[in-house]
Amino acid sequence: MLEISVEVIRGTSVWEIVAAVGTAAAAVATFFAVLVALFGREWWDRRHRPILEISYESREPYCRDTQIIIETHGAKSTVGAYWVRVKVMNEGRATAKGCKGKMIAVYNDDGNLRQDRDPMLLRWAGMPPDQALHPLDLARGESQFLDVVFARADDHEFAFIAADPTPAGFFKTLEAGQKHKATLAVYADSVEPVTADFVITYGGDVDSLKMDWA
Repeated sequence: MLEISVEVIRGTSVWEIVAAVGTAAAAVATFFAVLVALFGREWWDRRHRPILEISYESREPYCRDTQIIIETHGAKSTVGAYWVRVKVMNEGRATAKGCKGKMIAVYNDDGNLRQDRDPMLLRWAGMPPDQALHPLDLARGESQFLDVVFARADDHEFAFIAADPTPAGFFKTLEAGQKHKATLAVYADSVEPVTADFVITYGGDVDSLKMDWA
């Protein structure tokens, strides 16, 4: 608070007092202007930034029975399949642009990182095959499912990672009868990435595919 003694006031004209008060007010205003210039933009950006979250529960719609079409020697057929997905949600106040999800690591039951599994880009659920691997935007409060792994009724040895099927020099599968730990990561432009760890098991039957939080 500005303090001006009575003795000073008695010997000072009104205009001098007004000028002194104005100078002090200007100094205070300048101080706050500097604070806003230094921290205001940062505060605004942090308050209005996108925030990505990963959610999962062992039930529909995260887990889903369905049918898929496969082609063998030029002949197409339909087989049962069981899909496991996570939900990616934008809990922030701005659009998250260029979102993409990856399985960035796979570990053995003993906790050792598997060197025979590279990081893999995962497919967005519900998208056309030629767009499922493309980055997408999530508006404020919007969510999208990200496919993680699926099992087929005609294959009892492997569960399939929901990655690009193009051959890449390593198997994009998880062996039946083993416990696998997988780390997922979701990225977006100018947003802190979010990661989550899961334990995946597959007993060889399509309905035996399980995923739980690690």
